[in-house]
Amino acid sequence: MHVLIVRVDQIAASPEYFDVLGIDIVRGRGFTQAERGAEAGVVVVTETLARALWPNRDAVGQVVHLQASDTAQPNPPSMPSRAFTVVGIMRDVNGPLAPDFFPSWAVYVPTGAESPGTGLTLRVRGDPERARQALLESLIAVDPGLGEINTMRTIAGMQAYILQILFWVTIVLGGLALALTLSGLFGVLSYVVEQRVRDIGVRMALGATTRHVAGLVLTQSFRSVAIGLLAGGGLAAAVAIVLTALDDSGELGHMVRVLDPVPYVASALVIATACLLATSIPTLRAARIDPIEILRKE
Repeated sequence: MHVLIVRVDQIAASPEYFDVLGIDIVRGRGFTQAERGAEAGVVVVTETLARALWPNRDAVGQVVHLQASDTAQPNPPSMPSRAFTVVGIMRDVNGPLAPDFFPSWAVYVPTGAESPGTGLTLRVRGDPERARQALLESLIAVDPGLGEINTMRTIAGMQAYILQILFWVTIVLGGLALALTLSGLFGVLSYVVEQRVRDIGVRMALGATTRHVAGLVLTQSFRSVAIGLLAGGGLAAAVAIVLTALDDSGELGHMVRVLDPVPYVASALVIATACLLATSIPTLRAARIDPIEILRKE
């Protein structure tokens, strides 16, 4: 008998929760109307968690032992440590609200409206903003200290807005780093060409063509670039492996493929293209050296 200990999000959900949000139960069932508390002894798990814990078996009918949750999820279920039976597998939710509101490593425990700290989720017909205003006015009349009521559209928009800001910040910082790389390469290569003016002049006087000189400069330049790409790619993969190994919940390891060749190849192509552009002007300078003028100076 093997015991596996993993950290998962424990989320309280009523029997109507999955239907209201339109989340499909791909295997088994959801909660019944009689199952409105942890004492029912049943849970629903996500597809990702089911595949991770029972890769070669059916998750429905399996028994899990849940301990008291210290999750940051809103309204986590309050319950003693006990065994629960998996009765259903829900489809993973993708989009801007995941994984904050719908984590892929999650166990859903039944709850009811009488449970303390219960949140209310509604699905309305028509304009959700008008429904939100009407509901807010009605509830404030009962409880003036009521907090905000937000629509899923607003929450999703906020999530997308934050991701958009992070995207553009990354683009700007990456562009600045690439510009610094280009300027540094240009300066270094220009200096190298100036230091080798005599050598290049002698080669051209002995019969080296412009093509040979340009090839020599490019070969020597890209030798260092290739070493840097290999070292940088290996360091990036090592850091990613360490970060996924340190991830307690396992979310990062399921969202990021550490050895995915696409980002590595794309990054290498971008850097190689940038280096080619940075070496173009020094290479043209080297190819236009007049060997007779250089030999006269010597």
